[in-house]
Order: sequence, then C-alpha cells, then structure tokens
Amino acid sequence: MAAKVLKLKMWPDDAGSTWKKSVLDIKGEVLCVSQFTLLASTKKSNKPDFHGAASGEMAKELYDCFFAKVQELYEPDKVKNGVFQAMMEVGIVNDGPVGVDYRSEDGAVTLEIETNPPKKETTAKDNVSQSEPSTKAFELPASLLE
Repeated sequence: MAAKVLKLKMWPDDAGSTWKKSVLDIKGEVLCVSQFTLLASTKKSNKPDFHGAASGEMAKELYDCFFAKVQELYEPDKVKNGVFQAMMEVGIVNDGPVGVDYRSEDGAVTLEIETNPPKKETTAKDNVSQSEPSTKAFELPASLLE
C-alpha cells in the first residue's frame, strides 16, 4: 500500500495534462495520519460501531509499519507523521475537485475518486449554495499494492 500511495498519479504534468505525476515525480511531501474512525460502521444505528476495527495495539503496529515503509521507499525527511491515537486538528488546502479514499479490504483495493467539481446552485429563496459531488469507485486486485 505504501508503494501505491507514492506512485499514484494525482498531479498534472508541466503541460497541464491531468493525472500524470506522482508525489515522487513532483518531489512533494507526504503526511501520514492514522484515521481509525474510517472503520466505523453506522449500518445498524446512528452511533458509530468500531467492533470491526483492529485493537489499538495491532492498529498502531500496522500504522507504524506503513509509515516506516513510506519513509523507506521515499525521502524520509519528506514523510511526516501524525501522533497515533492523539486528538489532532489537521489543516489542508485541497487543490482541485478530487478526493481519494484508498483502502484494502479482503484482498481487494477500493479507490473512490470524486471526479466532478462541486456545482454551486444558489436559490433565490434563501441565497444558499448547494453542491452535489460525483463519486466513482474502482475495485482493483490487492497484488497492485506490491
């Protein structure tokens, strides 16, 4: 998964063509932040259920392994780490209409990419902007992570 994150082509090339360069190509920085809450289930109620999540000890071991692998495969000084199980406020600036959710489940990888910029519609009644993003999901074999 570490190699895939580093090789994922998310940035434009010098001519402006989209999806041409990876973080390796642009010599960018990587911020690794653990988000255990992504494994919460809300299918049965409005309260998040974390029973499917790994134990804190196992999750930390997996996260530390992932972080070390990203550093090993890239320039360690360009790979930053959050604090595991800490309350953090992370500020980012999104450059463009794309968000990626990358996860591995049962030997498969799911990439969800928001492909359309939000379209803002203003209603005369309350002058409030609304947007409806479009998401596409792709199922890939886990062997692509290696």
